[in-house]
Amino acid sequence: MTIPGLITKLQDIQFRAAYKKGYSVINQAFKTMVDDGEVLDLNSAVDSNGTHYTSAIGENFKKLATYYIKPAQTCFENNADECWECDSGEAGYLYGSSPKWLGCSRNSYAFVDMNGTGWYLYSNLEYPILIDVNGKRRPNQLGRDRFVLRFADSLDQNSVYDMNEINTIMPHNDIKDKGRWCPQGNCLYKSWLQK
Repeated sequence: MTIPGLITKLQDIQFRAAYKKGYSVINQAFKTMVDDGEVLDLNSAVDSNGTHYTSAIGENFKKLATYYIKPAQTCFENNADECWECDSGEAGYLYGSSPKWLGCSRNSYAFVDMNGTGWYLYSNLEYPILIDVNGKRRPNQLGRDRFVLRFADSLDQNSVYDMNEINTIMPHNDIKDKGRWCPQGNCLYKSWLQK
């Protein structure tokens, strides 16, 4: 194996371990919020375009940031780019960024935890939460050092919208093909947590 290949493999092992740790921390924080009755109603409404949304997403994310994780920096004032690499990072950003899905919405919420892990709420009205396990440092690629999570119903883990009760945070399903939530292909969002 070549030196660059070995370095990449070692980085991937580190990214995977950090992803597992980050997922465990945010999921435990959210479950504690649920148990304490601190979660605002997250069940969605549908707008005239068929988009599912809830105004409580952003407020729950902000509460989650300070509830258990103890952020080192919060970016809740139209300044997500101070906590999250927007310009050169993949975040599934839909508008004007195809085909690499670069960018983010600066008015979304983001924070950095005490370990330097970046957290970004894709939209203050939608369910995806992104984690960047090494903060703003490169590669900032979905499926490599950035991963997609979402608010979910533990009894209906595959449904994204028609949930009876949102009571957990789940990883996005694995994605093999290149696309919005996996520009490089082969994003093992769920599998990496099960190994």
